[in-house]
Amino acid sequence: AIYQVCEEKMLAPALYGRRRAMVIITDGEDTVSERELKDAIQIAQRSETIVYVISTKAGGMFGVQGGTVDRKEDKDLKRLAEETGGRAFFTAEVIELERSFSAIARELRSQYLIAYSPTNEKYDGKQRQIEVRLPGYKNLKVRTKTGYLAVLPRTVSGAQTNQ
Repeated sequence: AIYQVCEEKMLAPALYGRRRAMVIITDGEDTVSERELKDAIQIAQRSETIVYVISTKAGGMFGVQGGTVDRKEDKDLKRLAEETGGRAFFTAEVIELERSFSAIARELRSQYLIAYSPTNEKYDGKQRQIEVRLPGYKNLKVRTKTGYLAVLPRTVSGAQTNQ
């Protein structure tokens, strides 16, 4: 029920001015959700929630441990994380789980907020792609969400916000 739980938690009211992040620990198998991957990605993007995923499904020496993400479930988890600005971790041992949490905490402490006003001001519900680059800084990795839905700014307690 991964995608259904994502929707339920991300629809909960957010504190005004606070970033939202969700850490999902799972084996990657969504067996009973009424929702799909695309629904979870869309609600995460609409609620401006960064999703980090820690998969507990070990793939053996040449699978997840070897850096290979080849199961459909693994690819879906990676997509959910990356399209919301997060990252997916694939653990095989308890020590790797600890390292994953440390990496997530480090990332959350070192994030920057960048805002811009798009030239296309239509709120037509379509997906818009974005790309952030740092010319001249090839040694730095920029991780952002891949796009956004062109919808009216979300409301918090009935008041419009421009987040």
